[in-house]
Amino acid sequence: MADGYVKIEVIEIYPEYKKTSLPELSCYEELEDYGDAIGHFIQWPLSSIKLSNIEATHHIPTMIQPAHENTCYSPEFEDVTEQYQIHDNHQIDMTMVENVSDEFLFGPHDVSTEHDVDGSEELDMMFSEPVEQTQASTMSKEQKRIQEALWNIEHLRPKSIKSLAERLRKHYGGETSIQLKCPTGMYPTTDSSHSYDYVEYEGVLQFLANGLLDASFIHLCQMFLYNHMRSKKENAKGKTRVAYFNTQYITGKECEKNLASVKEHLVEVYKLHKDKKYFLALFFYGGHWVLFILSPSDRKSWILDSVSIRAEKNKNHYPLTKAIETTFGSQFTWKIAKCMQQDGSWECGYLVIRNMFNFVLEKQYDFPKKIWNDTRDVTKAEIDELVKNIMTRFFREVFNDTTKK
Repeated sequence: MADGYVKIEVIEIYPEYKKTSLPELSCYEELEDYGDAIGHFIQWPLSSIKLSNIEATHHIPTMIQPAHENTCYSPEFEDVTEQYQIHDNHQIDMTMVENVSDEFLFGPHDVSTEHDVDGSEELDMMFSEPVEQTQASTMSKEQKRIQEALWNIEHLRPKSIKSLAERLRKHYGGETSIQLKCPTGMYPTTDSSHSYDYVEYEGVLQFLANGLLDASFIHLCQMFLYNHMRSKKENAKGKTRVAYFNTQYITGKECEKNLASVKEHLVEVYKLHKDKKYFLALFFYGGHWVLFILSPSDRKSWILDSVSIRAEKNKNHYPLTKAIETTFGSQFTWKIAKCMQQDGSWECGYLVIRNMFNFVLEKQYDFPKKIWNDTRDVTKAEIDELVKNIMTRFFREVFNDTTKK
């Protein structure tokens, strides 16, 4: 998010403006005109937003004037091909990671003995030498995002989160990403691109900085969870009944431009895991993360969207629903779950991860009898606890780092 901007969802555009081009700061790839932005999240200058009727439109910012002189950050992690063009990386075999306990998400995590970074002077050295203010215009988009994330961690995050960033710095060796081998059996082996993925160091920083999460980090959490449930094989309630679609193959952009390939992936995963009851799709569209829970055998699907209440969404807001219905049949029943909501513009990825773990570790065995019924706004304390729990296991599984100091 550029300085001075906020994240908004475009609900409605006057017809006479639908073909008007979006200002450069708010358009990216699939979004060119104001009409294209309907149902999407875009960034918009705070100075150009007002509430035309606070009582009636408390959640719908009204756009009143463009700001063409600015440039915007275009989300780039939707492009799957870019995920496989990274040359400097550290390789980890995800098929060999240590089992994760059921406390991965919800269990107690004692951070009282962690090293607190007073002032966090070393954070600015994590990826490069400090950049002078006069050199800001020569920085790449990636460098700018990294510097912004580091600043946010140092100045806005609690000491326990700063200590996690310091631990990450100690493991950083100059690579831009960590190469991961996908767990055997998670995806079909017909396509070699399913065998490896990359987790960007920038993506980990954004997770620590309360940023918009990228697909590589979201996918890492999926792989951790898949490995954990596979290692357990069976518990008191039985075997896991969950399989996963690869989030990077089913994005909104892919659904709109390469529907056939999305449907092919859905079919391949379903055939591979025909014994599973539920299929999870972590879906990214218009700068926003949503969790789909599919039951193809029952022709039912549940959508967990952290802005669904304020935006009054239904299945037609998501291009993935078309891919699902044209793949498994149109007689699907769709339900918008009463799940926890977000108060800001960045929490959606954290809630998708939280809901995914909540479902797989707890709810799947009694679902849909045991369903969400909590529409309050998630708190920062709850998100911080999620970050600490997941990062603790991240260090253990990726770097074999079990220290707390």
